[in-house]
Amino acid sequence: MSTISTAVPTDRGSRRIVLLILTPSLVIAALLVLLYGVAIPLWPVINTYYFPEQVQTYATYRLPLYLHIVAGAVALVLGAISISLRSRQSSRTHRAVGIGYTAAVAVSAPCAVVMAFHAYPGTLPGGQAIATSGFTLLALAWGASLIRAVLAISRGDRNVHRAWMIVNFSLTFAAVTLRLQNGVLIALGQQTFELLYPLLAYTCWVPNVLVAAAIVKRVRRRTDAVTE
Repeated sequence: MSTISTAVPTDRGSRRIVLLILTPSLVIAALLVLLYGVAIPLWPVINTYYFPEQVQTYATYRLPLYLHIVAGAVALVLGAISISLRSRQSSRTHRAVGIGYTAAVAVSAPCAVVMAFHAYPGTLPGGQAIATSGFTLLALAWGASLIRAVLAISRGDRNVHRAWMIVNFSLTFAAVTLRLQNGVLIALGQQTFELLYPLLAYTCWVPNVLVAAAIVKRVRRRTDAVTE
């Protein structure tokens, strides 16, 4: 079992990966675990200011919520570390990180499906259907792409495995893009947040997959050029 592996990065490419992928992944993962695992349990008053609309929902579905957050944070960190190490990691390390990443996604994705049916609808007409469908599709695509990657590596097809893992991590990275977009909506005001929040269920991951598809296409061109 392995995670993402691509060509040897240049120093500039490595710095870009750390800046755009590793650093925000570590920050968001740490903030999520600290917020839900430490801050809110110790100081419940935080719920008055942070997403108070979902306090009751989160209290009712505490187990799937916490499993989703903790396992998702683990997947985010392991995936980002694997990408940043790339060719510098040994095959044994690569395999160990991959197994941990796979286990984390396997736990988090089903819990994400559960929580999708209790996503905040906001004030947008049809907001509940939009939020639920968007987050459900995200969770299903997350799990399905992982299965495709595992099946590919089990039959020794590293190129297909690599492609599916790039797609899969782009879905894991939705944890980062969702919080960034969420922050923008909050900065624009409560009314804007209430109206547009359901749309984040799609905007947090669809652009990521499009970028991943472009990366896969580029990697394939490089691979084909080397083998010709």
